[in-house]
Amino acid sequence: MFEYIPAIPIGVVLAFTIGPVFFTVLETSISKGVRAAIFLDIGVVFSDIVFFGIAFFGTSSLLSSIEENTSAWYFLGGVLLATYGGVSLIKILQEKNKKEEKEGANIDDAPNFLKLATKGFLLNIINVVVLFYWVGIILYFGPQFDMEKYKITLFFVVIVATYFCVDLGKIYLAQQLKNRLTDNVIKIIKIVVNLFILICGVFLLFKGMV
Repeated sequence: MFEYIPAIPIGVVLAFTIGPVFFTVLETSISKGVRAAIFLDIGVVFSDIVFFGIAFFGTSSLLSSIEENTSAWYFLGGVLLATYGGVSLIKILQEKNKKEEKEGANIDDAPNFLKLATKGFLLNIINVVVLFYWVGIILYFGPQFDMEKYKITLFFVVIVATYFCVDLGKIYLAQQLKNRLTDNVIKIIKIVVNLFILICGVFLLFKGMV
């Protein structure tokens, strides 16, 4: 069992890796509540499962493709992230401030959990850097497990379970701030989060063009 211990710090690091998902999960917890953020995170987990499957079953050919077409991969990811961030930003800026009967943050009474899970899935799946991450994990730790499927899969499960548990703590702490935030502050947070996603996309686009 000691061979699976490295999966725990990897999961913790992954949970605190600054990226589009990190800020979106926190923003969702503040603006829509704990359950909404959890469903968003569940969508992220499912996308990681997809990425892991792609990386594990197609490591050799995928690695060759990444090495030969790194710029194209970055460019694709940049286009998708920039489009997502840009469209979301425009929608937020076009929203009219709605008066809420509740004091404090604007929490949706009935958020669409399936839509949120889908949002989390898509936000993570369009980030090609995440795919590179799982390919790297398999290439580094796979040989240590003699590339045995069940051992590598268990290692992956421990990583995901760790970062999901850490995310639950982040979600809870972020949601505690809601009573201290006004509607305008919530809107600013949304703008900043989606602006960050847009910048990440532009950065990947730049890497793909140089």
